[in-house]
Amino acid sequence: MKLHAAICLAIMLAGLSATALAAESPTTEKIEGANGWINWERQALKAVGHGILPGDAESEAQAALMARAAAIADAYRNLASVANGVRVTGETYVKNFVTKSDEVRLKVEGFIRGAEIVSEKQLPDRSFEVILQAPLAGRNGLISGISSEILPGGQPVPESAGKPTGLIVDARGLGVKPAMSPKVYDEDGKEVYGTVAISPDYAIEVGIAAYPRSMAQALKSPRAGSQPLVVKALRRGPKFATDVVVSNADANRIREADRAAGVLARCSVCILLGPVGK
Repeated sequence: MKLHAAICLAIMLAGLSATALAAESPTTEKIEGANGWINWERQALKAVGHGILPGDAESEAQAALMARAAAIADAYRNLASVANGVRVTGETYVKNFVTKSDEVRLKVEGFIRGAEIVSEKQLPDRSFEVILQAPLAGRNGLISGISSEILPGGQPVPESAGKPTGLIVDARGLGVKPAMSPKVYDEDGKEVYGTVAISPDYAIEVGIAAYPRSMAQALKSPRAGSQPLVVKALRRGPKFATDVVVSNADANRIREADRAAGVLARCSVCILLGPVGK
């Protein structure tokens, strides 16, 4: 009974630590029902797994190996739940695409199998804890697995020398939520960025948008570059909290930056979240 209580306490504390991490930043999102989270700023998924020592092992060493294997299997299950819970747009999640397309399902399963063990340890109660990590963007990222469902055809990418190098949309204080495929609208409801004007190659490689935690971080982001265009969002999107609205004047500035330097086509877009003033 004491061992069982210790194991339960260790698992509970591990869950609390993940929850505490998710609460640190508006760009870190804990997935309900899974021991894992999405770090939108770092474009990564993480999941935690636990395994207890079996009572029927032939030796202590074998018991430890079995507990580690159980922890890895648990982490993979949790990572699958995290991946399915990734918000693609305001109303769709990865699981929506997985259930309707065998091709997407197989790609997402392959993505999960390719996750990396970034931490493993034996806890004081001798159970094991394993943390897996997998990327959102990149050729091996989750976005690649569903790209056929969310990305349009190719767009030409203009040269950018001496022109705007990126876009920062300041959405602080508006309660905007991160997503894999956010949208920016003008005041008339016309889409400025999201499913239009992007290059699928860039979207897969780096993701459609980055979510820095402060203006200082946004200005240092490779997406922003040395001469970013900075605009202030007016409010959240007309339908979903994952989208933002900018003024018509700023929308025109954004479109011009894209025509001149391919800012949108290159997915050189940061959406700044969190409280005002950071």
